[in-house]
Amino acid sequence: MLGDRRFRRFFLGYATSLTGSSPAPVAMTFAVLDVDASPTALGLVFASGVVPTIVLLPVGGVLADRVSRRAVMVGADLVCAAAQFLFAVLVVTGTARLWELMVPAAVRGGAAAFYQPALSASVPDLVPVDRLQRANSFLAPAKSVPEVAGPALAGVLVAVGGSAAVLVIDGATYLLGAVFLAGVRVPARAATARRPSILVDLREGWDAFRSRRRLWTGIVRPALWNLTVVAPFLVLGPVVARESLGGAWAWGAISAAQGAGAVLGGLVLLRVRVRRPLVTIVLVQLLWVLPLGFLALRAPVPVVAVAAFAVGVSSSVFATLWRTAEQTHVPGDVLSRVTSYELLGAFALGPVGLAAAGPVAAVVGIGPVLWFAAACQVLTSAVLLLPDVRAVRLDGRSGEGVG
Repeated sequence: MLGDRRFRRFFLGYATSLTGSSPAPVAMTFAVLDVDASPTALGLVFASGVVPTIVLLPVGGVLADRVSRRAVMVGADLVCAAAQFLFAVLVVTGTARLWELMVPAAVRGGAAAFYQPALSASVPDLVPVDRLQRANSFLAPAKSVPEVAGPALAGVLVAVGGSAAVLVIDGATYLLGAVFLAGVRVPARAATARRPSILVDLREGWDAFRSRRRLWTGIVRPALWNLTVVAPFLVLGPVVARESLGGAWAWGAISAAQGAGAVLGGLVLLRVRVRRPLVTIVLVQLLWVLPLGFLALRAPVPVVAVAAFAVGVSSSVFATLWRTAEQTHVPGDVLSRVTSYELLGAFALGPVGLAAAGPVAAVVGIGPVLWFAAACQVLTSAVLLLPDVRAVRLDGRSGEGVG
């Protein structure tokens, strides 16, 4: 794949911006906890980054189908760089209030609403359909490789030099990533004529999404998953690390293990051709029960890290297979918009979970919330009973694929 010059530059642009982003969540997490050491405060900052993404996703999809997807990604990288530099300045002053930390998080989240639909739809512009799984398998480790060393390094950097240095590095890598992406030349066939209005584009994208029943059926489970599983993990995991496991370095090590698992998952999918993507996704995501349960038990860092490694494998498998199925069966001229609606559905309930995890844990305790999250992961696997989920294939035999 990297022998193709256009895909290589695209890969480098994507990977470079993520190199700095991998340690950033650890730095941001403990910067927030230094201002307000409560799960509620952390959840509010996380939610402030997700809400703008959700609100702006349909607009991001329209823009990415109207203009150069490369230009959209470059612009989003530049905005993210500015947001991280602002976050670093606020941390350095030492006087930042919680709402001030929420502002750059919101700006960064808004930029993601434009970046993600453009990213997803760019891959079919660069590679033929029979190489989509392989291309997406390359992109999954591009995100995961930096996560192996990044979070662990972030734990050390935060402990030694503070969060601001990590945030400045993140901003700089966004800038470098934009430089690589600016050099990608997308074929002219990727361009589409301008529509008379945004509303027309939104309606057309919605019709394309709604008409593909297997696609929107598959979104219900990720929506519930982000609400009941991922949100408690993101909010309460760092709190457990801070209270019982040793602090920032512990959460950094756990996050690094998760990144290493994602690398392995991507490498496996370079070799293994999967025929039933949704069935595979549901089965591997059962691994989320492990880190949730071990965090609830306050298990030692190495035990939680091994469980996080397994979760990393499942995350890489999910990202690669879902995106490949979508890119294979959705027309390119509406792909960004369909992706935006898919992401909107998947993340719509995330802010609720992020904002609620802390207050609920304050009432019933962190352990019960984590156990509830583990139980929800098991219960949502019942989606395998749906024929539409079992029928989706990548070998052409299902007729409509995710349609």
